[in-house]
Amino acid sequence: MSELKSDLTTAAGAAMLVGSAVCGELAWLAARGVAELGVICGSAGQPHCPYLIAAAALLAGGSLTLIRSRRRAKAAPARAR
Repeated sequence: MSELKSDLTTAAGAAMLVGSAVCGELAWLAARGVAELGVICGSAGQPHCPYLIAAAALLAGGSLTLIRSRRRAKAAPARAR
């Protein structure tokens, strides 16, 4: 894998993790707002807000992207002669 492609893949994985943190914060704020109305997010037939689902998807995607980009970026071990 070329150095530029590896760097871009790492940047994409990091951006997904940042997006996951932002979505997680928005999900927490939405849950607090709904709790003031006496409803718990995701219970009693209430669906989870899209922020929570997006946070989980971005966390999984970002983690996998970073792991795969770092594994590919490692140099191959030298062969013993």
